[in-house]
Amino acid sequence: MSGERAYDDLDDFSIDNEPKQKQARRIPGSRLKSIFSGKMLMFLIFILLSVFFILLVTGVIKCSKTNETVEGFQAQVQMQVSHALNNVSDRSELRELEERIRNEVSQMGERVLSELSKSSTDLINIMSRKLEMLPAPECRNRQCPENWIHFNSSCYYFSPKKSVWNASSLYCSLRGTHLLIINNEQEQQFAALETQNRRFWVGLTDHSSQNKWQWIDGTDYETTPKFWMPGEPSDHHESCVHLWTDGLWNDAPCAGKEFFICEMELQQ
Repeated sequence: MSGERAYDDLDDFSIDNEPKQKQARRIPGSRLKSIFSGKMLMFLIFILLSVFFILLVTGVIKCSKTNETVEGFQAQVQMQVSHALNNVSDRSELRELEERIRNEVSQMGERVLSELSKSSTDLINIMSRKLEMLPAPECRNRQCPENWIHFNSSCYYFSPKKSVWNASSLYCSLRGTHLLIINNEQEQQFAALETQNRRFWVGLTDHSSQNKWQWIDGTDYETTPKFWMPGEPSDHHESCVHLWTDGLWNDAPCAGKEFFICEMELQQ
């Protein structure tokens, strides 16, 4: 019995201890694997740290370059903005100058138009007053000669050329007429409108140089209206008369050359 138990124990020992023995035999390899795994893990961590460091350094460099690029871009943008603002300022000044010029031209145009309008109105008023003073022309069966103007009971010729007083009087007499005789205010206004401030000889003289004026057709000078310019007649050596500013009378030397007016009365 004891021998069987010993055998049994032996058997148990050999059988039961076999895994332990195997485990004992396997211990060196497991340790080697553990050591190897630890080194690999450290190596991987080192590699990972190296890669992370490289990436970090690369990132820092790129970030620095990016900052430089951003700063350069900001500087460039600021320059462009400043240039744009300067251009805007210059254009704004040009627009303001253009606007001022337009306003001044507009105001100048308005002033010129206002002055022209006033001058035109004054001229129309003067012409209207003068025309109101003239009687309506009478209709006659007899027509005036060509280039003569009919007014009331006479025809009038306004010369286009100048001549001395004696030659002018001769020109009229050869055509059966005489230099203009002014008998009333209506005839004076008519002559003033036609002459338009140009000088025309009329048939009034003072050949005696004694301030004794006479109409060449014998009309009484004393009883007819007179339309001398202020201060005229002024010189005893000026013995002939012409119409001048606003048709008023002025004495002048008979040898001077002026336009002249011939008058021809129509038969009643």
